[in-house]
Amino acid sequence: MNFFYRLLIAATLLPFFSLAQGNYKPGFVITLKGDTLKGYVDLKEWGNNPTNIDFKASLNKSAPQNFTVNDINYFEIDKIVAYRRFNTSISTDETNIQKLTNYRDTSAIVDNVFLKVEQTGKNVTLYSFEDDRKKRFYIYDHQNNNIAELIYRIYFVQNDKNNVATVSQNAYKQQLLTIAQKFVIYNDNIKALLEDANYNDPDLKLICRKINNTTKEEENTIKKTYVRFFAGAGISFNTITRTGTFPLYNSTPSHSSLSPKISLGFNFYPVPDVGKSVIRIEFLYTSGNYQTTGGLYYFQPDITTTYSFKERTYSVNPQFQYSLYNSDPFKFYINTGLLINFSQYTGNSVYNPVTNQNQTNYSGLNQHWLSVPLKAGIILKNHIDISLTYNFPISISDNLGGTHEDFNYSINLTSLQAMISYIF
Repeated sequence: MNFFYRLLIAATLLPFFSLAQGNYKPGFVITLKGDTLKGYVDLKEWGNNPTNIDFKASLNKSAPQNFTVNDINYFEIDKIVAYRRFNTSISTDETNIQKLTNYRDTSAIVDNVFLKVEQTGKNVTLYSFEDDRKKRFYIYDHQNNNIAELIYRIYFVQNDKNNVATVSQNAYKQQLLTIAQKFVIYNDNIKALLEDANYNDPDLKLICRKINNTTKEEENTIKKTYVRFFAGAGISFNTITRTGTFPLYNSTPSHSSLSPKISLGFNFYPVPDVGKSVIRIEFLYTSGNYQTTGGLYYFQPDITTTYSFKERTYSVNPQFQYSLYNSDPFKFYINTGLLINFSQYTGNSVYNPVTNQNQTNYSGLNQHWLSVPLKAGIILKNHIDISLTYNFPISISDNLGGTHEDFNYSINLTSLQAMISYIF
């Protein structure tokens, strides 16, 4: 396993080198003077709205320019994401149920911030701003050239029975209603939509689409894919070893075999614009076998027999995956998770030539067991996933479950697996 340990060391050191790699995508920035600079913007997994970006006029330029919210009016990464600078009011009340106040908090600050473009149109543009406190939505009125936060508040009040109740202030509905009436597109349909609209991306985008009088196909918005399915096949090199004292004397302690491996599942991308972090759910099938020959009786070594079993294992594998090198043509990632295994066995018996009987359930083999694999792989052109997985040695036996509980031994499974998958 020297190769594996070298791979592990390399994977450990790679993050330090990848920090300087960046994730530059074609895009442009517009300065405060109105000048447009075309080049490449470093796309990051911004959980909150960014306050600055790194920009390169060309990929060959080693040192990037850093632009803050005080340097540029707008930046866009082609077909991925766009942000515009505004000096605007930002509400500071909480919407986290664990942090609510017992009064209506109308506090706010005014600051220069990058607002994320959620949807654009001829009448209004929908923006969003997220920080550690909460996510807010903004509406820009193209007729008045005015930006306003869509207000949503939630707080506690005491009712008549002296119990605490939760109250919501859905001011955003009246704000959108006023704008809809202004552009003479108010009708029973949009009224019903407003009454049922929640404070979230899909509902507010639908309302803005009605105000802009556009279809979903016509709207200028960034398309995101949070979930992608995959399917793959490969080969597993399995090694089963024994430790301790086994009932068959002088038997070979290890056995290796090759078996097919099949997988399917889906990837969830928390930040699909970047795609560095992935939560992966995988369903797998693989198999293996073990065979050894040894003596049944300690004082009669010439009486030998063969013990063997085959196992078929179905697994569920939730994983976390992170790309150390991340670009559209090529990604290099490491991955780990919890492998939950459900095994079925055939064989697991020994024929005794003295008594002419089969001893069934010879070893106690676990039908349910856990392991923690380590995986490294590459993704080519965002679709072809080639990976190598190492499953650390894990015991799949239980002495008390077999017919030889008086022997103290363990049957351990290790595997090295190569896979190729297609991400749809």
